[in-house]
Amino acid sequence: MSKIQYAQVDENGNIVLPPEIARELGISPGDEVRIEPNGHGVNLRSPLTALKRVYVEVTNKCNLNCATCMRNVWDASYGGLTLDTFQRILSSLKDVPQKPEIFFGGYGEPLSHPNCLEMIRMAKEAGHFVSLITNGILLTEQVSQQLVDLRLDKIWVSLDGASPECYMDVRLGDALPQVVENLMHLRKYKFQSFGLSTWAGVPKLGIAFVAMRRNIHSLTEVISLGTRLGAVEFSISNVLAHTSELLDENLYLRSMTLSPNSPLSPLIHMPLMDINKQTSSALVDVLKGMNRMEFFGGQLNQNADQCPFVERGSLSIRQDGKVSPCLPLLYTHEYYLDDRKRTSKEFFVGDVNETDLLNIWNDAEYFKLRKRLQDFDFSPCVFCNSCELANENVEDCFGNVQPTCGGCLWAQGLIRCP
Repeated sequence: MSKIQYAQVDENGNIVLPPEIARELGISPGDEVRIEPNGHGVNLRSPLTALKRVYVEVTNKCNLNCATCMRNVWDASYGGLTLDTFQRILSSLKDVPQKPEIFFGGYGEPLSHPNCLEMIRMAKEAGHFVSLITNGILLTEQVSQQLVDLRLDKIWVSLDGASPECYMDVRLGDALPQVVENLMHLRKYKFQSFGLSTWAGVPKLGIAFVAMRRNIHSLTEVISLGTRLGAVEFSISNVLAHTSELLDENLYLRSMTLSPNSPLSPLIHMPLMDINKQTSSALVDVLKGMNRMEFFGGQLNQNADQCPFVERGSLSIRQDGKVSPCLPLLYTHEYYLDDRKRTSKEFFVGDVNETDLLNIWNDAEYFKLRKRLQDFDFSPCVFCNSCELANENVEDCFGNVQPTCGGCLWAQGLIRCP
């Protein structure tokens, strides 16, 4: 159980946070911190100055060709991050008091990069919390042992089915038995290193699941399988429909046309209760009504119109060193908003091969962009989607210029990244 702490109110009426809480949030003297009422109190956001996570795409090459991948609809050059560029990233962060998490992930398979393990070693020696996402096929016995020895903090494995048939239908490969065997090896080496405290050992295992019509029936089986393999966390995302075929697979068309955040929708407070045959159908019917729902004090969909990458204090680095505010803006790509094809054009705020990463992060124009993203004053393209401005992320009817994020499905909570 986390330790309960209290803020103090000084003689001038100012709230003083405990130092460890301020450090965790990345708050420094002079920072502006956003606070929002939540019905019972307020939510305190991290300041926009706090860099807390760095997504590093070590390669955009992959050993799979999944039907759901953005790689099917882009025209990108393939390559990998060099050790020199990665060292530049680490060197720019060496004097940061609270070192950000380094997350190896992007639009390729990190373990296919010949120097991925070396980069993990470098990041761990520099004192960073290090995570990685993989499809699990290259997670061999030898690699698993090295990841345990390197004390990788967290590994996410993409698992879109609990049966070979379901997995193959999405991932276009019959590798599920191999992935399961690889995760069993990982669990074995964790046991050898941490003994009965395996649950407290590293790397922690997370499972990433992309939900579609064709595989949503297997979600409970995936959670059960992942739990048996030692997973402590699951990240569920909808599919991003890059093609018209995938549009038939998505599970959120109605959620895009009706907003439960509307103040005209009644707010329903739900208690803790058993989920069984008696209660599940009633709960589903209430959810279908697109009402505003509060479970145990937390409102569903309260994170809509909110950039998850800004809220995480993150930025993303492409395999060639270019820096973007988020993963979706690393590459120009197409996807569907309802039945309208939309082009999201890549957008960069710098290049680590030319400029120190902290200088990029602290640039005044980039800070203004993060502020615009946190305020999220964009036209509601996801819900309106009725004019030609919704076809791209270049400008919107509120007068915003690229990147315009009113059509971003990540910002509506529909698409999620670990």
